[in-house]
Amino acid sequence: MRRREALIVGGAVAVALAIPPILRRQTSAFEFSKIPNPPGFRRLVRGNLSGNGDLFAGLLTPEEEAATGRLPGDLCTAIFPQPIVPKRLPIAVFSDYYCPYCAVLDKRLADLAASGSPIDLVFHELPLLGERSVWASRVALAGGMQGDHTAIHLDMMQRVLRPGIVGVRDVAERHGLDAQQMMDDAMSPEMTVKIEEALALGRALGIPGTPGMVVSRTVVVGALPAADLAKLIELERETPFTGCA
Repeated sequence: MRRREALIVGGAVAVALAIPPILRRQTSAFEFSKIPNPPGFRRLVRGNLSGNGDLFAGLLTPEEEAATGRLPGDLCTAIFPQPIVPKRLPIAVFSDYYCPYCAVLDKRLADLAASGSPIDLVFHELPLLGERSVWASRVALAGGMQGDHTAIHLDMMQRVLRPGIVGVRDVAERHGLDAQQMMDDAMSPEMTVKIEEALALGRALGIPGTPGMVVSRTVVVGALPAADLAKLIELERETPFTGCA
């Protein structure tokens, strides 16, 4: 099974979507667990993960996280900030720029969306792998204040960010942005709050490493192989998600 999955992962997303039914039936069964918040959501732990230690060691309880003031009152809306479009599947992705599995998964999903699949993607920064990750997330979010955060995120995920203002200028030039404004925004106290809120959301959802996803109402911890991702999308489409209550 692992050899077959490795071959599938190596192919284009279009190939993954065209996996014959017999292969889809051979994907290992999903084991979901219920989670209390958001109501009606569930968790699936599967695939490669970048992080340290036990998956859920050291996570704050929802009550402890709420006490920090960084956790949004409505987790569902924080996950999917844009209105849900009928007949389209919302997918939220939680990534770290120094997580190799994230680069693969983000590109797979972006290619899937570009191929015309009815999915809507939102990318959340989840910098868990040190100060370099935090800085890259600051730059991406700062860029998103002027331009398209999704485009900036996907671009940065496939490149190495050079240190300091040089790296900021690289990103700004590629996306037609004001580099000095990006630098100022990236270093601002308001950006520190944004990063803290992003980390709080990841902890509240029980995503202790990257990548993580929320596919409709399923929180996924780890990078799903292409065949399993196709199967999960198929399952979620059977019960359409109409939006946060």
